[in-house]
Amino acid sequence: MTTPAGFRFPVKGEVAVFRGELYRARAAARLWPCAELLPEPGHPAPDGLTPREAADGSVGYPVAPERLDAWDAVHWSFRWRGELFKCTRATTSAYSGDYLGSDERFAKEHLKRLAVTYYGVFPRDEVTELKMHRKDLIQPLHALVRRLDEVDHFRPKAYAVHHGRTYPAAAEADASGLIALTAGDDRPDDLIADPEDPSGERFLAAPEQLDAWYRTHWTFCWQRGPFDAVGTVDGRIKGVYTGGSWGFADSWQLTHEPEPNGAYTRYTVTAGLKGVTDLEHQRTDLIALAGAPLDLQMGERVYRFIRDRQTEDEKQRPEGYDWEVGRELWSLSRNYANAVQAGDTGEAGRLLGALMAKADQWKSHPHHAVVSAGVPIP
Repeated sequence: MTTPAGFRFPVKGEVAVFRGELYRARAAARLWPCAELLPEPGHPAPDGLTPREAADGSVGYPVAPERLDAWDAVHWSFRWRGELFKCTRATTSAYSGDYLGSDERFAKEHLKRLAVTYYGVFPRDEVTELKMHRKDLIQPLHALVRRLDEVDHFRPKAYAVHHGRTYPAAAEADASGLIALTAGDDRPDDLIADPEDPSGERFLAAPEQLDAWYRTHWTFCWQRGPFDAVGTVDGRIKGVYTGGSWGFADSWQLTHEPEPNGAYTRYTVTAGLKGVTDLEHQRTDLIALAGAPLDLQMGERVYRFIRDRQTEDEKQRPEGYDWEVGRELWSLSRNYANAVQAGDTGEAGRLLGALMAKADQWKSHPHHAVVSAGVPIP
C-alpha cells in the first residue's frame, strides 16, 4: 500500500476502515450522514451490515460514521523533474498526473494541455516523492451534524406565543381566521381544541388571543442569487430561488420542481454550506401581516404572484418585452415585501401604490394578461 499501483483502490476517492478492514467508500445517498462501504470483487462483505443496491446497480453496505475506525478522502501526488503533480492514474509501468506547478515554460515544453490543465504520463522510474494524502471526513461530518441539528436543518417554522409560552403553530390562519397551535401536554383553558385533531394536542386561537405569532426562515445567496432555505438534503442546504432571472436559473441549471401545494413550479438548488453566502435568519410578524389593511394584504398577493410568474414566464418573454419595467417591478416588490415583514406600514403603503401601477403596466402586455386572473387590482 506504499504506491498507487499497489494500492487496491483508485488513486482518488474515499476509503473507510470498518472493524480493521479497509474498503472503498462513498456517502450513502438518502441515508446521510451514513457512509456506504464498497467491497472489492472477490473480497468478503462487511460483517453485520445489510447490503443496498444503488440506482447504478452497484451494491454498498451503509454504516453509521460512529461505527467506523476511519473515513478519509484520498489522493496521491508525485514529482517529475522536480515539478509537482496530482496523480490521476497509476499502472504497473507509468503514472499520469495533472500539473500543480506554475512554470509555464516547463509545462509547454514537456506536457500536454486540456482546457486550462496541463498533464503528462511518466515512466515509473522517473517519478519521485510519491506520496499518499488522506483527509479525515469523520470529524468535519460530526461538526456539520451538530450545526444542522442546532438550526433544525434550516427548515422554515411558525410559532405562536400564548400567555408567555411559545408553541409550534400553523403559518396561516384557517378559513375562519383561527390559528392552530400545538400545545402538547398543555391544555390552555381559554382556547378551543381543534375538532379535526384526534390527538387532542392542537388548539385554535384568534390572533387577538396571542402575544405573538411569527414565522422564521433562513435566506442565503448562492452564485450571487437569492434563495429561501427549505431544509437540507444529504447534509446540503436546499433553497428555493427568489430572484427574477430565468437566465440565472438556466445558466446554473437549477432544479425545476412543483411547489408543495401544486399551484406552481419553482427553481431550487442544493448546495454545500461552504458554497453559500449571506446566510441569515429571518423573522416575519404574522399578526401584523394578518391584521394589515386589505390593500396591504392585496399587495402581498401581488408580490407573491409576480414572483412566481416571473420565475415561470421569463423563459417565454415575447419580442418587445420591456425589461426595464420588469426589473423595476421586481425591485419594488422585494422592497414592498421587506417593508411588510418589518411592520413598516407607512413605507409599505407608499411602495404599494408604485407596485400596483407597475404591476398594471406589466400585466397590460398581451403575454401577461393572465395576471389579471390572479391579482385583484383595486
